[in-house]
Amino acid sequence: MTTTPPPTSKPLSTFPSKQPEPQRPIIEGQVSGLPDNTLLTIHVNTLEGREAIYHTQTGNGHWEIVITNASGVDYVITAESAGYISYPLSYTIHLSDTTAYVVEAGQITQNEALHLDFQFTSSSSPSN
Repeated sequence: MTTTPPPTSKPLSTFPSKQPEPQRPIIEGQVSGLPDNTLLTIHVNTLEGREAIYHTQTGNGHWEIVITNASGVDYVITAESAGYISYPLSYTIHLSDTTAYVVEAGQITQNEALHLDFQFTSSSSPSN
């Protein structure tokens, strides 16, 4: 008596697994000077002014964004909240592989973009 091995099945097609979400480069910082529950938006724009990504949160605290080079390697980071002005007004960053660096006076620094802090004051505050 001859035994036949059971049939084996092969998938007709193989679907590639989904690409994992990027983990770097990360830009991050702290927000201060806002009342609790005040809406804040961090904008990441190309140098030409096109928004690449944004992050919203309420109130003060830590913020973090994973950014890619999908829209380029140079970006301007701003923070806004209605009725408030941020200091500084913006940061410029440059992406290099998996690291984002701060740009100052048109020059790429060795400082990673991990301390992009924004201090807010009321736009109705009297100037000093």
